[in-house]
Amino acid sequence: MQFDTRAGAFELLHALRESRKARRPLSLYVHIPFCANICYYCACNKVITKDRGRAQAYLQRLEHEIRMLACHLAPSQVVEQLHLGGGTPTFLSHDELRRLMARLRAHFTLLEDDSGDYGIEIDPREADWASMGLLRELGFNRVSLGVQDLDPTVQRAINRMQSLEETRAIVEAGRAL
Repeated sequence: MQFDTRAGAFELLHALRESRKARRPLSLYVHIPFCANICYYCACNKVITKDRGRAQAYLQRLEHEIRMLACHLAPSQVVEQLHLGGGTPTFLSHDELRRLMARLRAHFTLLEDDSGDYGIEIDPREADWASMGLLRELGFNRVSLGVQDLDPTVQRAINRMQSLEETRAIVEAGRAL
């Protein structure tokens, strides 16, 4: 399906039903709009907040949307691609990430053998070995690091300070897992 501003609820339902009839594999994108800090270069739809509790209401609505969409798809339609983007998906707590993935698994057929492309955007400033281990446990096999530049002058200009050491530690954790 192409992105089109004229597409509405009817067109979405029609596309979902056509996908069901054709039994095509699925690619899911889940947007997590929350960020603890603004990055001046970013034009993504985002909510800047230090209040981690703000994600709760969003996750409840997201779970409702997952249920509504999944009922129009066939259980045999396998999710070959899954991407959590944002914002900063690692803004969510470990429990919130577990809950979200449990809801996705309850309503969609996710591959358990690592053959799918399951990626997540992470902020190296908000991730550690435990976070990386959790992401691997949840089935993610690809991470996208938010590294724009390693030059401190550029980092200050875009409000995205992160050390080479932080970035290297997360890359090493990802490779080890």
